Amino acid sequence: MMQYRECLEAGMRVFALWPLTADGQCGCGDPTCDAAGKHPRASNWQHTPPWSEDQIEVMEEMDQFATGYGVLVSGGWLVIDVDERNGGADSYAKLLDDHPEVAGAGMIVRTGSGGQSKHLYFRLREDAAMMQHLDAYPGIDFKSTGFVVGPGSLHTSGQSYEILTGSPYDVDEAPSSLVQALTKPERHRASVNGTPVDVAEADIAAMLEYVDPDCDHETWIRCGMAIHHATSGAGFAVWDDWSQRGEKYPGRDVMDKRWHSFGKAANPVTFGTLAHHAEAGGWIAPVEITDEVHIDAPSAPTLDTEQVDLLRPPGFTGRLAKWINDRNRHAREHLAVAAALGTVSSVAGMRYRDPLDGITPNVFLFGVSGSATGKESVLKSHQELLRAAGVSPAVHGGMKSEQEIYRNLVRHQAALYVMDELGEQLAKIQNARTKGTASYLEGIVGTVMSLYSKANSYALVTGDLQEDIRKQLQQEVAAVNKRMDERGENEADQHSLARITRQLDTIDQGIEHPYLGIFGLTTPERFDAIMDFDMAVNGFLGRALIFREREDNPRSKKRGEVLRGDVPDDMAATLQNLYAPGRFDMQGSRVERIGEVVEIPTRPDAEAMLDEVEESFWGMAEDAKNATGLTPIPRRGYEQVAKVSMILAIPEGLRTVEHVRWAYALVKRDIDEKMKLAHSNSAVDKVDAMASAIMSTVTSEHGETAGRIRNRLRKYRREDVEKCLDKLVQAGHLRAEEIPAGRGKTTMKYFATDK
Repeated sequence: MMQYRECLEAGMRVFALWPLTADGQCGCGDPTCDAAGKHPRASNWQHTPPWSEDQIEVMEEMDQFATGYGVLVSGGWLVIDVDERNGGADSYAKLLDDHPEVAGAGMIVRTGSGGQSKHLYFRLREDAAMMQHLDAYPGIDFKSTGFVVGPGSLHTSGQSYEILTGSPYDVDEAPSSLVQALTKPERHRASVNGTPVDVAEADIAAMLEYVDPDCDHETWIRCGMAIHHATSGAGFAVWDDWSQRGEKYPGRDVMDKRWHSFGKAANPVTFGTLAHHAEAGGWIAPVEITDEVHIDAPSAPTLDTEQVDLLRPPGFTGRLAKWINDRNRHAREHLAVAAALGTVSSVAGMRYRDPLDGITPNVFLFGVSGSATGKESVLKSHQELLRAAGVSPAVHGGMKSEQEIYRNLVRHQAALYVMDELGEQLAKIQNARTKGTASYLEGIVGTVMSLYSKANSYALVTGDLQEDIRKQLQQEVAAVNKRMDERGENEADQHSLARITRQLDTIDQGIEHPYLGIFGLTTPERFDAIMDFDMAVNGFLGRALIFREREDNPRSKKRGEVLRGDVPDDMAATLQNLYAPGRFDMQGSRVERIGEVVEIPTRPDAEAMLDEVEESFWGMAEDAKNATGLTPIPRRGYEQVAKVSMILAIPEGLRTVEHVRWAYALVKRDIDEKMKLAHSNSAVDKVDAMASAIMSTVTSEHGETAGRIRNRLRKYRREDVEKCLDKLVQAGHLRAEEIPAGRGKTTMKYFATDK
């Protein structure tokens, strides 16, 4: 029996391997494959996330663990791989003489090759730079990177990887004497594009030779943060020596304070950012040649999203999502992801731009979840994060009129709408559109859609509103001048006066760089009824990303499992630095861009993947053009991927393949679900509409019973829904499966297929 579930519960990350065929060949289909039984199904297995229960169940249903699975070793694990065929048995005996504690490994697995070949599992206190081979022990690999085949998997010999002692739950820390012997002298474990690399401080200094110490302030800071992260805070001298070569060197006191602040924040900038800036200056990474050299055909990154976990965004955004969900009594992971994306967008978006397409990271994010399931807690956590960052003065709970929206954007550069009952507002807008009442609501929609695309330019306003704004600004000038006369000039008042004067000088052009974002929550009953053709194609729902919680009766967590307390200090410091680096007294000030606009660079392979994304959505739009007429929905796909991948990249300062792939998986899911729902509410053909409505209620991971589907499609006759369900199963669009329902009973649920 395979123990991948036990490995998962013990904190390991597992992934599927291509199955072995009956004749011992690799299931990948390549007859020349020499990695049978050890060939990962996904090309990006290094980025394996910690799977959720729903995802594991889907992988099981698709038989992805048919004959074996891999266990990711990177990230705090050490596996001693003893290979009897290469002298490992004798070396193992010597290893036990030198380090007797090794024999007490919490889990020992006999490998499929049999004999005395085995895997011994240990934890590492930290992910340090370690050697894979020690000359004293030929035939033994000490693996702290890469992967091993997991216990219970099948070997080409026909034997299984069998646990000899212990279990995944029993794995303990590696003996300190062995860790000391394996630790690379003066080297640090870092990561480039998800691949572990071991670097010495001399290597970092050599890389910095290719980066101008008088670079822009943002690059200088990010290089320092990357060095701090790569060296675990030990590389200050490297950063200081490099900085001293520039004319902008701020002095040792400033350097010390900066370095200390890197340690206080949840430092999201990694070694990969430094490598990018060095490569841009001409640095070429050295290649370490070892005894094991495998020649593989070069492969470009693909849009394969099999390993993507949409509940766990990469980087700092993922940490925010986990914190938000951990504070909720009921698991609302999809809403937590939306809130995390909205937090980074709202806090950092005014400062950052995408130089590839000129896109800004402002987004509309709508969460759909049943009543009394924990939406309010997600909203509260989102607001607390915005408050910790210092942008709460620009947060608003609703939209009364288009004039109010413009006035909000005069008071602050950002207007950040956090709306609890978004469905109520959307329903009013739809009624106004269909019945011709409350025209002011239609004006809100037009204003919102116009401002959405103006974050990098000016938003024109009407003549009357322009004069009202001019008078408001003139009153602000008078108030600031009076304040300066009474208490003398100060930096804050001078900054305010310069800003207001600039606004007055440019009011004829409109409002400069307005930054509008929306994060709203509603119920499925409200949302599903209003997502028709016009809302999806022309309304701002078509421009929004939808995050739906399918489970409307989530179990409550135990009280001790619910996270309490304020925003962690290091998380708050990171958010403050993303909004206003170097400023920590922001109470009562105007929410606006602090400092110069910063461009987020993109790695070449990520840029190539973005080109693939654009081509993919063009193909979807072509398919929709003749089928449903919902062409504008996939047409917006590329812009959404660019925005989301940029949001993920902002904390680290570099967009990578991992960011683009995750964003593509998210937007692709959103477009698919949105088109099904819009078609179900708009299709002239009632059968097509009913089929689309059914498909919009399920996913490949979340199934529903026939009764619940009939309940959601109450406008159709019971017998018609049941007949349509049967037809969808016969056509392969749905699969029916018996699911345990407790107390020894089962129930039939319907799941979407990939067809």
